[in-house]
Amino acid sequence: MLTGATDLILSGLNEKQREAVIADEKPTVVFAGPGSGKTTVLTRRVLYLLEQGACPEKLMAVTFTRAAAQEMKARLQEVMPKSTQKLWIGTFHSLFLTILREKSEAIPSLLKGNQQKEIIRKILSVREQPTDEENIEAYLNQIGLCKGNAILLERMNVQKRNILFREISSEYENWKQKNNFWDYDDILLEMYQRVKTSEELAELKGRFVQVDEFQDINWIQYQILVKLVSQHRSLFVVGDDDQSIYGFRGSNPRIMLQLHKDFPDLQRIVLPANYRSTEPIIQANNQLIRQNRLRQAKPFQGLGIDGAKVEWIEPQDENEEAERIIFRIKDGVETAVLFRTATQARALTDVLVRKGISFFIPVEHSFYRRWQVQDVFAYFRLANNPNDLDALVRIINRPKRYLFGEEWIDACRYLSKKTNRTVLDALPDLSRLDQVRHLRELSGQIRCLRQLAPVDAIPYIRATVGYDRFLEDFARGAGTDLEHLLEPLDELMVAAELFPDLLSMIKHASRVEEALKQSHPAAKIKLMTLHRSKGLEFDRVFIIGLHAMIIPHYRSLNVPEYRKNEVWEEERRLLYVGMTRARKELILSSTKTRQGKRAHPSPFLRDIDVVREHAKQELIVDQNTSKMVQAMNRKELDRQPQMRFIHEKISVGSEILHTRFGKGIVEDVVSIEGVAPRQKDSGLF
Repeated sequence: MLTGATDLILSGLNEKQREAVIADEKPTVVFAGPGSGKTTVLTRRVLYLLEQGACPEKLMAVTFTRAAAQEMKARLQEVMPKSTQKLWIGTFHSLFLTILREKSEAIPSLLKGNQQKEIIRKILSVREQPTDEENIEAYLNQIGLCKGNAILLERMNVQKRNILFREISSEYENWKQKNNFWDYDDILLEMYQRVKTSEELAELKGRFVQVDEFQDINWIQYQILVKLVSQHRSLFVVGDDDQSIYGFRGSNPRIMLQLHKDFPDLQRIVLPANYRSTEPIIQANNQLIRQNRLRQAKPFQGLGIDGAKVEWIEPQDENEEAERIIFRIKDGVETAVLFRTATQARALTDVLVRKGISFFIPVEHSFYRRWQVQDVFAYFRLANNPNDLDALVRIINRPKRYLFGEEWIDACRYLSKKTNRTVLDALPDLSRLDQVRHLRELSGQIRCLRQLAPVDAIPYIRATVGYDRFLEDFARGAGTDLEHLLEPLDELMVAAELFPDLLSMIKHASRVEEALKQSHPAAKIKLMTLHRSKGLEFDRVFIIGLHAMIIPHYRSLNVPEYRKNEVWEEERRLLYVGMTRARKELILSSTKTRQGKRAHPSPFLRDIDVVREHAKQELIVDQNTSKMVQAMNRKELDRQPQMRFIHEKISVGSEILHTRFGKGIVEDVVSIEGVAPRQKDSGLF
């Protein structure tokens, strides 16, 4: 029976939200699409259970982030401050850690994220493996993936390409055991063993468990939940299988879609309303995601809010793409620029720094911190300063020059001072060195570099010095993908085109790094990966670099054949997550070239009407242009030579080179009526 207090709890909810809040106390899954108010539903559900007489100590609300847990606590305490103080609200890790501490005499100290990274960094450094953020994150994610599936080192079936991973994981685990530390995944493993084998946690099995973002759950978390609700079977989960994008961490949408296997009496509720986005954006989102087969169908409904059409743009290259975005963001509208890989942010980041525009980007997205880029810059620094011993140490065996250990460093420094020569010139003259030829060769190569502009220096380092050869050897030894290792260098080549000398490029990279350190999340312009954007929303969203083999990403598709469809659908979900971040404006972008090579749009885009219509218009224009040029005789072309170029489109934001006025950005395009259709620019140069 609904009371006055219950009516207050249900106020402002739509029909489906109300249905979810007052659902029977049996296993329930709520499929909540973007902007459907899932947090509101979960919060009201907890309040409703308390109002119906549930004991606060028996209520457990699980979130996937501390921020979400704090937000839920704050909402609940506004309504029922006394009752909610006793609630169990937190992440899987924090709640399970509390339980284990109550039941155990001693729990090891917990490693913080930066401590984990430092341990992995030291292990990698000893093995002469890259120690940049991306590589460290990759190892930690892989370790977490194994633990999330209860795959322990001693039971790991390792192929040749994964031997290095097992060795590094083993060193990491040995360090923790020796120093009496746990990481957060160890909490899950310990809790799993307790609920599986011990009766001392029997009283926990009578809890009412509510779970937010259920699509992100992994195998071991789910197994613990099943045990915890085995007595009362009061499980209430909210999530969106269409937003399951953390497969690399072990999340799997099948868990949410197949709940009925463990809970035959499961009730399903779908929240179809979208309170976030305008109708054109909702329509484009639906066109994309409905192509997936592994999903719960959801008849999404907006609020009938009209808005700007979803846009599709095709800049010529990364630099034009960046300039067009800069032109748009001058209006001060809150804007997010999303991308599949951090490398894709390089061009836009560079332009923002040059123009002094404030923006936010996570420091770990820094392109200039990539270890391959730092290696090239070490060559640059050595060319600029032959006494830069740090740079010399970094590249001495990249490629291999067979100078190992650290004894030579002090000896080289001493000989340099004694003979009044640079450390680079003194190096070949050290006694007992068998690799004099390689070191003299290096000295000559560095002298050559001093004469080169960056755009010529990079291919010289890659080919003549042999850095690409070093990467090939590294890829074979580490069992990693060579193309992935080469990608930062290809991007660096594009960046290098704008710099006259090595020092100016180094200084620019330093300015970018300083801007990243000072960037603040409150900035109007935010740059981030599609993965990182999950859970956020913005008035305007650009999604850039929508190329084939970028999304879906070629590395993600490097899986056994039986898993390809599964991975393909997760990549589509990733694009969907990015698109659903937009409230009012959504702009999709795919450049015609990437890193100087012809690029093709992502196959996912063919499912979106605005892209299909654009492609049809492009085809018609190209066909008509071709026919028109063919129909004109040579005499006519001599009279109107500009007609040779009518197939080249001019659009707002394009960078052009005018024969009279020089370089400029097109600010407006006006069609001129006359003998022949043509365009002129009215931009300011």
